[in-house]
Amino acid sequence: MRNQKGFTLIELMIVIAIIAIIAAIAIPNLLDARKGANEAAAKSALRTLFTVQNLYREGDRDGNGTLDYADTLTKLLNANLIDEVLASGTKQGYVFTINGASLYTWSATANPEVPGKSGDNYFFIDETGVIRYNTTGTASASDPPIGK
Repeated sequence: MRNQKGFTLIELMIVIAIIAIIAAIAIPNLLDARKGANEAAAKSALRTLFTVQNLYREGDRDGNGTLDYADTLTKLLNANLIDEVLASGTKQGYVFTINGASLYTWSATANPEVPGKSGDNYFFIDETGVIRYNTTGTASASDPPIGK
């Protein structure tokens, strides 16, 4: 009688099948968690933009003698109000853009870099500080606020 050590091919196939089933259940949840984290980071970055835009304006950070908002992320970077990552316009799966700025108004958007993969929602903020969202395309001032 031979005493063999190790696993049979059937035993290995069963283990591999169990691992595949667990992976099939876990991977979609992981992707959803990543999208949720990216969206939370995008909203946080928009809140940061709201704060630094007010600091930029009230402190006349461009030194032009006029209390106006920054019309680019680069101006906020040059005023040492945001980091290089946000100033690049892309952070954690979202693309950030300041759409316009004047003496009294400004707005910015955060759109998923790869819709459906890096995020499902599109966000908007302006001088009011209210973050708005859209699920189908770039958000605007007419979209509903988050949390409603």
